[in-house]
Amino acid sequence: MASTSFGRVFSRRVVRQFGLAEGREQMTDWIEEIVSDEVMQQAYEWVCQRRRDDSANDDVWDLRWRWDEIRPALQTALRTGTYRIGSTRRLRVEHEVLEIWSARDALVLKAVAVVVASRLLPQLSMKCYHLEGRGGSKAAVRYIAAARTTNSFVFRTDVKSYYASIDHEILIGILAEYVADAGVLNLLTQSVQHTIYEGGLYEDVVRGISLGCPLSPLMGALYLQRLDERIEATGLIYARFMDDWVILAPTRWKLRAAVPFGSEIRGTGTVFPAKQRVNGL
Repeated sequence: MASTSFGRVFSRRVVRQFGLAEGREQMTDWIEEIVSDEVMQQAYEWVCQRRRDDSANDDVWDLRWRWDEIRPALQTALRTGTYRIGSTRRLRVEHEVLEIWSARDALVLKAVAVVVASRLLPQLSMKCYHLEGRGGSKAAVRYIAAARTTNSFVFRTDVKSYYASIDHEILIGILAEYVADAGVLNLLTQSVQHTIYEGGLYEDVVRGISLGCPLSPLMGALYLQRLDERIEATGLIYARFMDDWVILAPTRWKLRAAVPFGSEIRGTGTVFPAKQRVNGL
């Protein structure tokens, strides 16, 4: 956790950098909802469930043992803007690289995710199926399958290393457009621009977001929200699941309207298609 002055300076810097109105620098009911007993308890139970099989030395057990003491301290730090998200631990397991947040940070990030998602989900594309409440990959497959009878041409593509390629400045700028609370934006920025600890060394994350963060699915959807809106505006059948999307059209000519969107993503300089295919189903 940082000092009160650090939290205030950090919030003011974010406000100035991304052009928030001065009035929006004040805390809103977003933070009050995050620190509510209901949301904090929901986040606590989520962390306990996710880490129920962790080793006896993991900090989740200290969190569980002293929860009645820790909760009010977390609520105060979040309400006053003094909470500071720490480093993640990088673990290498066989061919997989994991980032592990501390139990407290994971709890705070989950609480933030619960509230931010409740505010932003109604504004995000219904065709983004990896978001909570959208039905997941099965719903996306059903939607595309139902449209196949009248839309026989397909544009399919995915994005290579999508989450690892996300540009921080662009993402935080987008978040600033949607998040009306500077304290919450502060926490979101900290979660993006964190450090990683491995083998006694600390590494600044200068690009990409953590796959293990509860906020990542929401941020991944928000990052390409403008693209979602533009594709939907064409009237073509469209579905996206994280970094994979499919566009259907009744004719090859109409499907040509979708091809420039692949180039548009490539042109951002942050992500680019790894596989791209246009053909008849």
